[in-house]
Amino acid sequence: MNWKKYISLILFVLPLLSSAQQDPNFNQYFFNPLTVNPAYAGSRGTLSAIALHRSQWVGFDGAPTTQAFSIHSPTKNKKMGLGLQLMNDNIGPKNTVSISGVYAYKIRFAKGQLGFGLRASLYNYAFNWDEIEYKDETAFSANQRGKETYLLPSFDFGLYYSDDKNYVGLELTHLNQGRIGVQGDNVNIQSTVEQSAQAIFTAGRAFKLSPMVTLKPSVLVRAGGNQPAFIDLNASVLLKESLWLGVSYRHESSIAAIIEYNINKEFRIGYSYDIATTIIGNQNGGSHEIFIGYDLNLFKAQIVSPRYF
Repeated sequence: MNWKKYISLILFVLPLLSSAQQDPNFNQYFFNPLTVNPAYAGSRGTLSAIALHRSQWVGFDGAPTTQAFSIHSPTKNKKMGLGLQLMNDNIGPKNTVSISGVYAYKIRFAKGQLGFGLRASLYNYAFNWDEIEYKDETAFSANQRGKETYLLPSFDFGLYYSDDKNYVGLELTHLNQGRIGVQGDNVNIQSTVEQSAQAIFTAGRAFKLSPMVTLKPSVLVRAGGNQPAFIDLNASVLLKESLWLGVSYRHESSIAAIIEYNINKEFRIGYSYDIATTIIGNQNGGSHEIFIGYDLNLFKAQIVSPRYF
């Protein structure tokens, strides 16, 4: 039997074993920092909405696909930011849907702005054991199959500082460390899904090389539990204040090419393609990610343009 028929089970088991991969990772997080820090809410100065789709490891049965939507805005006095996030993540027989409310409070600090953010989320985990192809179909009874669903709350805290040319942020995720038990394909073995607390550090700087060219390097480091640190290095160039071209390297994971185009002051679109640098990279067609963003100046305030982050 073709080994690819077992990929759904393999992809499902890996997240259970590695808490570092418990949340979806996006290549274009630096174009939508709210995904990695609730304190960013309202920082663009506009009502900002982004829709994103990611297809990972194209060609694998049961490979991850993720859809995400976020919207956030400052209040009229700009001292607070409010946001809403929706996410649907599917990997093999496991589907995760979440909804999050975000609140941020901002103060003037040094030459920029310092934000304190909170995110409260509700996750719905659904497991469909019928989607797994078992080597021995007679080994498990009907009551060991079917679907299971679980609701789990989660709480995050973040700090985010930015000025005209720099940003730095720190998020602490899953502070309550939610946990669910899963009676899966074998009633004698109880698997557990745990939302391990993690720290996510982000930083970046914009260098104005000429009136037409701006360079922006950035970094993301995710660490928690007993897992190795997840390191994401990026470098992007803004051309003519409208076109971003970038590359990303994830340590011992993947490399990516990224593009974002600012159609006008309101609309922007982006695309990225990445390929794994591990052995799994030879067995699939890479990963695709596309997003569209829209900014609406609700309060007719003076907006910095172009925006570097």
